[in-house]
Amino acid sequence: MLFRRSTLFTLLLLAIVQTGLFSQPLVEFIADMKQGMKGDRVCIDFKVNNFTDVESMQFNISYNGAIVTPECPIDLTSSALAGNIDQNNFNCKDKDNGFIKFVWENTPPLSLPDGSILFTVCFELVGNPGNISPVYVNSLLLDLEVCQVFDGETTCRNEVISQTGTITIISNTLQVFVGRCDADSGNIGAGGTATFYGAGGTPPYTYTITPGGYTGTLTDAGVRETVTGIPPGNYTIEITDSAGLKSSKTFNISDNIPITVQEVVKDPTCFSRRNGSISVDVSGGLPPYQYEWSNLVSGRDSINDLYAGLYQVTITDFNGCQKVQNFTLRADTLKFDVAIKDSTACETAKTGVITIQNVTGGTPHIGNQNHLYDYIINNTGRSKPFGTLINISGIGAGIVKVLVIDSLGCSAERLINMPFAKVVEIDTIELRDISCFGANDGLVRLRAKPDGAYSYVPSGNIPGGGTNQGGTFVAEGLGAGQYSVTARDQDGCMSSLNFEIHEPEALVINPAVVQPDCAVKGSILLTPSGGTGAYTYTWEGGYGNVNELTNLDGGTYNVTVSDANGCTVTSQFVLNDYGALNINITTINVSCVGRTDGSATVEVLSSTGTVPMFTIFWRDSAGNEIPVKTTTISNLAAGSYTVEVVTIDGCKSGERSFIILDGEDFTINTQITNALCYGEDGKVEAAANGQTTGYSFQWIDKSTGVTVGNNHILVAGAGTYVLSITNGNGCVKETEVTITQPDELIVPQPEVRNVTCFGKSDGQAAILNGPAGQDYQWSNGSKGLFAIDLPQGEAWVVATKGNCVSDTLFFTISSFPKIEVDASKTVIVNPTCYGDTNGSIKVEATGGSGIGYQYQWSNNTVGNTITNLGVGQYIVEISDDKNCIQRDTFTLTQPDKLEAYLDKVKSVELDCNNQDRGRIALLTTGGNPGVKTVTWDLGIETEGPVAVNLGPGTYCASISDNLGCLDTFCYTLIAPVPLSGKIRTPEEPLCFGGTTCISVDYLTGGTGNKYTFQINNGTRYPIDSCVTVFAGQYFINLIDSAGCTIDTIITIGQPDQIVVELGDDKESQLGLPSPVITPFINAPVGIGHLDWSPNENITCLTDDCSSIEVAPSFTTTYTLTVTDLNGCTGVDEITVKVRDVRNVYFANAFSPNGDGFNDYFQAVTGPGVDRILTFAIYDRWGNMVFLKENYVPDPAGSDGWDGSFNGRKLDPGVFVYYAKARFIDNKEIDYSGSVTLMDKVKN
Repeated sequence: MLFRRSTLFTLLLLAIVQTGLFSQPLVEFIADMKQGMKGDRVCIDFKVNNFTDVESMQFNISYNGAIVTPECPIDLTSSALAGNIDQNNFNCKDKDNGFIKFVWENTPPLSLPDGSILFTVCFELVGNPGNISPVYVNSLLLDLEVCQVFDGETTCRNEVISQTGTITIISNTLQVFVGRCDADSGNIGAGGTATFYGAGGTPPYTYTITPGGYTGTLTDAGVRETVTGIPPGNYTIEITDSAGLKSSKTFNISDNIPITVQEVVKDPTCFSRRNGSISVDVSGGLPPYQYEWSNLVSGRDSINDLYAGLYQVTITDFNGCQKVQNFTLRADTLKFDVAIKDSTACETAKTGVITIQNVTGGTPHIGNQNHLYDYIINNTGRSKPFGTLINISGIGAGIVKVLVIDSLGCSAERLINMPFAKVVEIDTIELRDISCFGANDGLVRLRAKPDGAYSYVPSGNIPGGGTNQGGTFVAEGLGAGQYSVTARDQDGCMSSLNFEIHEPEALVINPAVVQPDCAVKGSILLTPSGGTGAYTYTWEGGYGNVNELTNLDGGTYNVTVSDANGCTVTSQFVLNDYGALNINITTINVSCVGRTDGSATVEVLSSTGTVPMFTIFWRDSAGNEIPVKTTTISNLAAGSYTVEVVTIDGCKSGERSFIILDGEDFTINTQITNALCYGEDGKVEAAANGQTTGYSFQWIDKSTGVTVGNNHILVAGAGTYVLSITNGNGCVKETEVTITQPDELIVPQPEVRNVTCFGKSDGQAAILNGPAGQDYQWSNGSKGLFAIDLPQGEAWVVATKGNCVSDTLFFTISSFPKIEVDASKTVIVNPTCYGDTNGSIKVEATGGSGIGYQYQWSNNTVGNTITNLGVGQYIVEISDDKNCIQRDTFTLTQPDKLEAYLDKVKSVELDCNNQDRGRIALLTTGGNPGVKTVTWDLGIETEGPVAVNLGPGTYCASISDNLGCLDTFCYTLIAPVPLSGKIRTPEEPLCFGGTTCISVDYLTGGTGNKYTFQINNGTRYPIDSCVTVFAGQYFINLIDSAGCTIDTIITIGQPDQIVVELGDDKESQLGLPSPVITPFINAPVGIGHLDWSPNENITCLTDDCSSIEVAPSFTTTYTLTVTDLNGCTGVDEITVKVRDVRNVYFANAFSPNGDGFNDYFQAVTGPGVDRILTFAIYDRWGNMVFLKENYVPDPAGSDGWDGSFNGRKLDPGVFVYYAKARFIDNKEIDYSGSVTLMDKVKN
């Protein structure tokens, strides 16, 4: 057995199919089409298309087990699943009944190319020729399912594309097959039926059944034809194929009991469950029986594992008689409606109310009208009971799944879309970015809609939290960064808006400084970037609005650069004194606060391009030399440093200072929205503020260490969470947040008052000393702290507070036990014999309060015992000291009346063969169980209980049972009167070969009244039958119930046969009439009319068409039917063979010289030609010089070619012609050749 990790093989058909969620096409199963003769072995390949990432599959392989028998084990030699499939995947236990079950799974999933062979099933052909068995994959007996992996997830579907294969049983010889149903022995006059078909040979077939003259046509092999109303007798059916081959078979129609079917139908418990069954008990016909069910199960008289629906069985007895029976399996479908009683306020609220109503069907719970069904909302929580109507609150917006379940676990599902009354949105009125890099002058104005009273909850990084100015949220002094604002109205509906304040790039001077050195003077070049718009330069010392200073000596130079927004940046440049060594210092600041990963690099510059050897001195802020002599110093903390470089020739840079800045810091702001109800989720919104962008977020549940989110918003249940934020530089900062929730709504155990008597609904319950502020809803619809009118059994209560709902608390309303009669102490005595009044009843009660039982009987007797009772019902009313009452009914029975009657099987009546050996045997009904004693009157000879050797007279016996009940029986044996009867004189058939019927005029005397008669020692017919026969001599037996007979012989005459002779077959030429056909006809009573068939192309030479000519366009057989004045017919056939003579001729030369002889070249036609479709002439270069189409040639010869082209006579020469002629038999023939143009007439 195959197990899958996701409830393998659950139902679709079908059965919700997941196709809409699954982009892969359906897997396609293709079975071959094969044919063979009975006894052959054929093999069917099962191929697949779209077999992609298949993890498991199961299905049913079906075929007609009465026609083909599969071989097991299955042939896997060509399987594309080799190595991943074996015989264990096939269940052949029911292979003889028309199906094989296939179950397969594989890990990892497999894909196969289109057209791959899964497996091969070989079959032995056991049915008769002319039968076809389908072979295909389906879900008739095993739920079909194919599971595929898509995007890493397993998705199972119960839909495939199944192309049905077939196995056709053929015959290499012409054969006829007959199945027959005998006449119903209770209605012989209705006759029997014969169902037959042909196979082999060349269809179509004609058939004839004799006697009876049943004729017709079978259009193809295997096509069934049924003839009804066939009188009992022996028959021969003969079929003839289109090639003239014949095949025949004899069969007999007798009288029999028809096939009858007793059925046992078990409906499935649920409409979606497969647990129905059908079984049949067949009688009548001629056993054994074959069974073929509509779901392709065969060979068994029952089918199981059925869904609700229509089914059919075809039962075939040994004679081939078929009985078709239809069945309907029903299941009361569980149905209900869901109505929206109140929409929810908005998308985020849970204030909607739905109503489950109009629940019908299924199998409800019994005993409690408040717990007929259960329901579950959105597959969450445990199921809750209800009757047939309930209002459910606390429903949120969107798709709501409602599941209703009955007592058997049958379920029905409805989906509704809970609407919401409004959508809260936030419009941005104004969003102002920062003017200068690093400033905090950003601004936002927001307003929620629709209009109403809103509170605004800003993210924690908004300075001062913003203000609500008449419904508009305003926040000023914003720095660059991401922010959020949540608007909430009085219904708890809310919306959040995230926005970002941008800042321009920092205004950067980007100086290029050339320090004076020991050889050249210095310069300063500014190329600013960032900021907004054009730049302005202000130098101390009055250098003007320029971006470059040159020819500078040592000293300090200060400059302020301004952009169009007035943003400024100031820089100071200290140049070495002229004659000092020029150096350049570059720094890398600390990456994150507190780290020591800063560094500095000094570069020695020279205006000449050559730098002498030098020594470097690095010092900290205290002037302490750092023991590093390389041009780069690393692992620096934030602080002030100096560096000095001295060359070998004494040129010095002097001590130059530089600063390593500490790493960037950022702040974390969080806004917490706690859970509104116990067990629901809260929300935390986080924002990071700092100069570096590209923050990433990680939320970790502090209690478990599990990561629960990677977004700036966390939606989670109550608890403490660690938020870790990493900026774009990889710097990490953490904080803790806690989401709280209100206390769980606890339902105290209610105080309970039980029902007073069993079955009443007067129980009570109350919540005492419960938590403040809670309301309560009870299972019977009561609300508040108290519930009344509760029935006995399980009840429930839930607490509510606002929109919060507690778990359901179940409790029990008890009662005294039901007052019942103690069966162990009850004594019932039934009347002894039919009609006696000696019965009695004695009872003792149990249950109730157990005290003070009183008994009141329906016949007004008081006490626990009543006597002198006859058959019937007696009701006792029992009450206890609480006045709880219970009624119970007792039924006294009596044996059926003891009666004796004649055993017709063992008794022997007096008849013509038996005058003094009569026997009388008895059967009895009724009385008490046990032996019945038979006592015959004195003087009667007996063999056990049977009176024997009896002559005419009346004989009596007394019969008693083992308790003395009595009956008397008398029977009279009568000597039969001699048998006397007569056959009616049959009317002669009206026509030769016609039928009449034989019937009995009267039959009296003899034994019994079930008279029959027999023709030629054949079937016995009821005395009122009129048996259809042909002319001839018949031996008749008139028979009574004892088999005594009167014999007679009758002879039935008939008119002479109509003789029609058409003579030998004729021959004619296409287009010409045949020789005259004059039939010889001998119709003794005179000719009524003649009918020729076919009646086309016939010319009557006499008024009555007794002499004709025919001009067929192809060889044709004509049938003449002569009908005499009595309507009788005679028939003969004659075949007129048409010789295939094609009268189209062409000359090989012509001379268009105007001498009136041979001036035109044309197609010369004779009889049988319909027209010339095309007549074309070509010169030797292939140029067409003449064309004429679709015409009948002129016998005068003036419509041919005159040797010219475009009005100009052509030179003598050889030309090629092409012609297409159509004949009257619609045949078209091409002709081509050459013709010589001999003379040229001057133009």
